[in-house]
Amino acid sequence: MNFLRLFLALAMWPGIYATAVFLGKVLRGAFNSPSFQWMGSAIFGAGLVVAWAAFFFLPRPRGFYVLGHELTHALAVWLSGGRVHSLHVADQGGKVVADRVSPWINLAPYILPFYPMVVGILWLAGTRIWPDLNNYGLPFLGIWGAIWGYHYAFTLGLIPTCQPDFLAYGRIFSLTLIIFGNLIVAGILAWSAFRPFPAGQTLLMLGSEWAWTYTQLVYWLSGLLLRYMPHPA
Repeated sequence: MNFLRLFLALAMWPGIYATAVFLGKVLRGAFNSPSFQWMGSAIFGAGLVVAWAAFFFLPRPRGFYVLGHELTHALAVWLSGGRVHSLHVADQGGKVVADRVSPWINLAPYILPFYPMVVGILWLAGTRIWPDLNNYGLPFLGIWGAIWGYHYAFTLGLIPTCQPDFLAYGRIFSLTLIIFGNLIVAGILAWSAFRPFPAGQTLLMLGSEWAWTYTQLVYWLSGLLLRYMPHPA
């Protein structure tokens, strides 16, 4: 199974490259749009930077992060149709005991941003109930950027550690899924914020990028094999 997971991880990297290239095209299309919201993007980015600086120079809200981390494990269990038996949270770590495990359950906290997701849903619900909240969109983006910043800072801080979530299915396989999942989340967030292309066109562009990347890989591997295979006498 370890060899199979390693093979699957390596096979996913061209797709990860294709997804990253596609995300770059989405962002480039958004930047080139006359309606691009530079102020909102700058404030969101400032929130990210402030959170990263606070992460390194101020006391870290580790217990608060662990709570969101373990709740994301529990959410992944529920979404998988399972049952959570117990949930333990402490500053040094936490634990969820459930009736099933899977790579999705183990790695969900490193892909799904629990607090940014909850705050984003509450904001959208609040603007529907109290439309005047839309007048405070820029301050919200700054706060939301800071919450995202803490999510990514804690996630990246755990990558070099011997986190059991990574070791259960192999570090390379786990990190591959984490990178791919975060690219997908970033792509959805970027498209939802800027919408530089219609949804159907966006999915078609992503599929075309994947098809082109894997076609080029197969073409290169075929040429390599033909070059070094022994020719018949």
